[in-house]
Amino acid sequence: MPKTVLIVSNFHEDVSISRSNMAFNYFLEKGYVPTVLYSNFSHSLKKFRKFDNDKFISLDTFSYSSSLSIHRIISYLVFSFKFFRFLGKNSFDIVYINLPPNSIGLSALLRRGKYSKLIVDVIDLWPEAFTNNNILIKAVIYLGGILPRIIRKKTIDYSDFCIVESELFYKKLNLQNKVNSKVINIKKFQPEKPSFKNLSKEMTIIYLGNIGNIYDFDSLFSIIKGVEKIRKIKLHILGLGPKSDWLFENLKSKKINYSYHGSSFDEVLKKEIISKCWFGFNGYKRNTEVALSYKSVDYLSYGVPLLNSAKEDTYSLVENHNIGYNFDSRSLDSLIFELSKIKINELLEMKKNSYKIFEDKLSGQSYIEDMNSVIDKIN
Repeated sequence: MPKTVLIVSNFHEDVSISRSNMAFNYFLEKGYVPTVLYSNFSHSLKKFRKFDNDKFISLDTFSYSSSLSIHRIISYLVFSFKFFRFLGKNSFDIVYINLPPNSIGLSALLRRGKYSKLIVDVIDLWPEAFTNNNILIKAVIYLGGILPRIIRKKTIDYSDFCIVESELFYKKLNLQNKVNSKVINIKKFQPEKPSFKNLSKEMTIIYLGNIGNIYDFDSLFSIIKGVEKIRKIKLHILGLGPKSDWLFENLKSKKINYSYHGSSFDEVLKKEIISKCWFGFNGYKRNTEVALSYKSVDYLSYGVPLLNSAKEDTYSLVENHNIGYNFDSRSLDSLIFELSKIKINELLEMKKNSYKIFEDKLSGQSYIEDMNSVIDKIN
């Protein structure tokens, strides 16, 4: 009989770049019988939705509008408890869990007898990833994060294999001492090569994804205002989040030229908007623990170079492969100067390099090879 796999992801989306979706397709192709357990509330879209697929099982949770709220914590705990109950009624050969929320790990550990192998895939460092300059809020986040961090460590220690999405996470979690551990960067299946012929005539920057608290929009404003003194520049936005109203108010008050395209996972729409842009903004506040983001992989999959302040993995890619510019929020003058004078032939070279890096390091094919090595180890 084929082996059964339960993939558990609070953040699952039925899109090509979703980590849980890639795992589902991988196990399906390899002859396993995979099932995905997901929250019926979309963190990205901030709305309830269900997928019309009997292999995708939704768990009813609570909605929330803010990333830092008691409602979000309750939603996570409800999901984890319902996963615990689900696992009590069903058995699997492999349970594959995405963390965070780290409470999913506790549920998996408490049901250790209901499966043979546990694979942990850390897709974010929570609560470390959340940043805030308010001392009281920082203290609350730190103290409130002690138990989740302990649970995450115990889950990793007892897992049969631990995957993390970046070298930064690998170091932060001290996985050098865990034999069955591996960095598998965020990947994406992208069947079509992007075109580099329909570039916008004016400089364009795309911002894709969640409009939230960890992103450095103040630097984005400064970059655009600096460049517009020399050349025409326009911002495109494809996303939604708790800071949407704040972002649009600032764009209007600063008289920044922009177009808002709503929020969508539709690949045709994304390709139409993103591939024409000159650069993708991948800027994070300085103390945010992000090394490789979903948005950066999406940008590169469409051949769009990065304006990047993420650390480690993405920083090295940009630094070594001519796929955009790294920047520091404390010193933007050099970036503004480079953007003000860049020529089309230089941009085209960056765009070609960006897609090549995606093909070589972040494509679906490289994901299959990485996962093969994981399954070989646990078998």
